[in-house]
Amino acid sequence: QMNVFYIGVDNPVTVSAAGINSNAISVSMTGDGGGSISKTGGSSYNVKVTKPTALNQFAFVTVTGGPKPVKVPFRVKRIPDPVPALAPGVHEGNMGNGTFKAYQGVIAELKNFDFDARCNIQTFDLVRIASRQDPVTAQNTGARYNDKAQRLVDQAKPGDTYYYRNIKGKCPGDAAGRSLPSMVFTIR
Repeated sequence: QMNVFYIGVDNPVTVSAAGINSNAISVSMTGDGGGSISKTGGSSYNVKVTKPTALNQFAFVTVTGGPKPVKVPFRVKRIPDPVPALAPGVHEGNMGNGTFKAYQGVIAELKNFDFDARCNIQTFDLVRIASRQDPVTAQNTGARYNDKAQRLVDQAKPGDTYYYRNIKGKCPGDAAGRSLPSMVFTIR
């Protein structure tokens, strides 16, 4: 169940067989997942995959050179959805207007993912709702605030509510952006 390769990142694999020289071992990859495997040194290999496997489909790493070939199944998954934030751990809640104004945009935070990967924010809408006023929306491309979004942030006053919605992010290996959850901040 733990045999998983992730799309868009390097997946390190160590292959060894007791009593057999690593030069006598041959390693190959077959099955679903669009994978390839390459030797990085000694008994270390790197696997790259391009498409997720469906239920009961696998990518296989086959090791030959020992008494009999060994074929190990792996599932292939995309990187988990990131969580939008203003900074690591800042996803929603009440915030002073000075603190709120100090942030420069939205980041895509990968939580509990042990691989070296970085997801990026593609677009989002920022909506400011001030007391007794109509909501004002700024559409933003990229992670950093554009001029219109920055003006909305600079107007933050206690009692205002800011909605970040229609957030799209893209991770390594993604063909298109993913829809991410909305965020809500109330200025105190």
